[in-house]
Amino acid sequence: MRRWLAFNAVGAMGVAVQLAALVSLAELAGLHTLLATALAVESAVLHNFVWHERWTWRDRGPGARGRWARLARFNLVTGAVSIGANVVFTGLYASALGVHYALANLLAIASCSLLNFVANDRFVFRAAPRAERTEDRRRREGEVNAHATPSQGRPPHAAVRAALAAALLAGTAAGAAAAELQPRTVAAWNRYVEATERRIAEELEDPGRFLAQDFRADAAEARREVLAGRVRIDKLETRAADGERIRIPKGAVHHWLGSALVPGVTLEEILRALIHEVEPRELQDDVLESRVLARPGEDRLEVFLKLRREQMVTVHYNTEHAVAYVRHRPGAASSRSVATRIAELQDAGSADEREKPIGRDRGFLWRLNSYWRYRQVDEGVIVECESVSLSRGVPRLLRWMASPLINRAARDILSRTLESMAEVLGARAPAVG
Repeated sequence: MRRWLAFNAVGAMGVAVQLAALVSLAELAGLHTLLATALAVESAVLHNFVWHERWTWRDRGPGARGRWARLARFNLVTGAVSIGANVVFTGLYASALGVHYALANLLAIASCSLLNFVANDRFVFRAAPRAERTEDRRRREGEVNAHATPSQGRPPHAAVRAALAAALLAGTAAGAAAAELQPRTVAAWNRYVEATERRIAEELEDPGRFLAQDFRADAAEARREVLAGRVRIDKLETRAADGERIRIPKGAVHHWLGSALVPGVTLEEILRALIHEVEPRELQDDVLESRVLARPGEDRLEVFLKLRREQMVTVHYNTEHAVAYVRHRPGAASSRSVATRIAELQDAGSADEREKPIGRDRGFLWRLNSYWRYRQVDEGVIVECESVSLSRGVPRLLRWMASPLINRAARDILSRTLESMAEVLGARAPAVG
């Protein structure tokens, strides 16, 4: 733990050195961003080596091969990993996520931190073999002739491993740069949706249960939590009929279930407010604009929504949705909302605002379906939303870092939507009734 804390302290100082060098080279010297990144990283590598040698791994000494040999290994291992991975990640984040190069570089630094620590601890600053340590001590004490041949330790294979890792990262970034919705991705998405809707249809026809939470193993606990006024969020996954996972090539499905109680209202008040009275932008803070495009039936709507989604970056969309409400039996209703059009916006909010080609954008949101259920209870109405969306796939080497951020953002969006719905409908629906 002491070594890990020291490593991160040195790394924090190295970040300052790297960013200062990056900005100076990119802004003042006018170098290309990726070249400036490589040079900035090397300056931080040299800075960090001195501190690690004198502080982080000072107890291991330089070994019989000396500090120059260790510096060479440090550059080969840490330098190869840092320069290769930083350049790859900086380019990936800057192009794929559309963030400023300085923020992209910070994200790249975080991605490489753990990899660098392990490489340094196991290969660069590893303890010398016993014979080498003994010879080094004797050399310092003058007991060994200065011309003696030092003992041979294990060969430093870390440089080869680092080069292979950098090559893998480069291939991953190259594959992630193009975010185009592929026909096979759409076909897999359709299979996932069909299986999901088949399961939902069966649940809605069940005579004793209705809500999605009623069919879960922890149904009683989920019901108590929601009736207590808390928003319940669960991650779901639909599988094929044989139990196998439905793979989404070049894409990723995000499937969530959220439940909340709207207290003190009736089901009819909720439905009347949603269909006729309350606009979506009043219910969701990520809806900037909303309007009804058509009413093809008594309980059917076609709506336009301008969305703002915030994860690591802020993305805006023009979307259109087909919404249908169904009353199943007294005290039970459902609705299905399918996005029929999703267009990512470029330069949103400015005079240059325009839509990117559909299916050829950054790939954060390609499809969006929402399945709602409304159940009357003594305390009010339990509202459930089962959200299923499709985005570009996350490269395998980035999943450990990207997946928690994506999941957290998805949970937050659904949680805020249900909290807002409970607040707005709970206050307004009685007045409408």
